[in-house]
Amino acid sequence: MNPTTAVIFAAGTGTRMLPITAVVQKEMLPILNRPVIDYIVSDLVSAGIKRIIFVIRPGQTSLKEFYLGNPGFQQALERQHKTNALALLDAVHSQAIFEFVEQQPDAGYGTAIPLLTALPLLDPNESVIVCGGDDFVWRADGGSEFADFIETYRASGGEGALMSLELPTDQLAQYGVLSIESRGGFSYLTDLIEKPAAGSAPTNLVNISKYILNGTIREYVKAVKPRADTRESYITDAILAGSKQHPVVVHTVSGEYLDTGNPVNWLKANQAVAGTAITVKR
Repeated sequence: MNPTTAVIFAAGTGTRMLPITAVVQKEMLPILNRPVIDYIVSDLVSAGIKRIIFVIRPGQTSLKEFYLGNPGFQQALERQHKTNALALLDAVHSQAIFEFVEQQPDAGYGTAIPLLTALPLLDPNESVIVCGGDDFVWRADGGSEFADFIETYRASGGEGALMSLELPTDQLAQYGVLSIESRGGFSYLTDLIEKPAAGSAPTNLVNISKYILNGTIREYVKAVKPRADTRESYITDAILAGSKQHPVVVHTVSGEYLDTGNPVNWLKANQAVAGTAITVKR
């Protein structure tokens, strides 16, 4: 069954974007007139996702106000008879069912922790999309990368799926690189090598931290232990462990991967989206 629920991690501190992220959540930084995270949400909705769970830090309010509404602001618009503005906001609020869960400060560190936080809200029998909130795949053709991702998952019969990006060889040392096995017209995960030495990468496919996980694969997250070197618990450790017993298919994106986690890449993301808007307008 195709996933209809997504979990978006949005509990990070955004230290690479300081000082602005001291007051503005990094996922809420603008790409043109929309926050970064809304490009992810829109793609998920286009792919058939009906329910979106945001994992946030305690005290965060901007995401809630954006997706659930800000009564005071909306009342001000009503008094000013700003009907077009109200309709624009209503379109945001009605995209999906939005839920929020707080990741506690003592929960631990690493990419496995947000998913552990959200697990109690998930049906163990459903497949779920899991992703971060500050990077997205931009499709200038208007297509949905998540829809293609789901189709790869469905057609392959895998129990999990991982989204990958093909990069030039000289960039691979910055990423987690996938080792794969091809069968039946699909590629399946066999290993993940973090920041491989030059010339040692098994493929040119890198992990961009977007997954589809069924209940069986999600169980492996519960067993993940912090790594000795970083003291962080990684979701990729769980997925790799699961892939030894259950097929995890690899989907390579056709769109442009935009990571907004630092100022230069955030600016590039704005330029990419603005460039598409100008081309479409012409």
